[in-house]
Amino acid sequence: MAAWTEQQTRDQLLDSFIDQDPLMISLVRPTWTTTAAGGRIESGTTTLPAQKFYFIPFKRRLTQEYGFNPQSFGEDKVEKVHYILIFKRDVDIQVGDYFEVTGTDRLQDGRYTVEFVSPRGWDRQQAGILFRG
Repeated sequence: MAAWTEQQTRDQLLDSFIDQDPLMISLVRPTWTTTAAGGRIESGTTTLPAQKFYFIPFKRRLTQEYGFNPQSFGEDKVEKVHYILIFKRDVDIQVGDYFEVTGTDRLQDGRYTVEFVSPRGWDRQQAGILFRG
């Protein structure tokens, strides 16, 4: 039996793919506080260290996969996203995180927010991001 697992092979392939054109992004994670009226406000932020991503423009609708939603429940949720981030399994990213870009030739200046993170993680990790301007 081989010592190299299928998951290690998938990780190596994904690492090679990301390393072809990596983009280092420092995500900002907002901290939310519940108000007396029952709403919520952003009370602070945490800036995460720069992490390596692969950035792909995505100009159509994307059907999300949900870990808790078998196909017998009907259609999955469909999201409109502008871009996809591909990343390694150990990257710290959550829905609601964002990053801001200024002065690069690769991305338009403005804020990009993470709209979803796919739960499918055995062959690749992806997150849908939306350009907010």
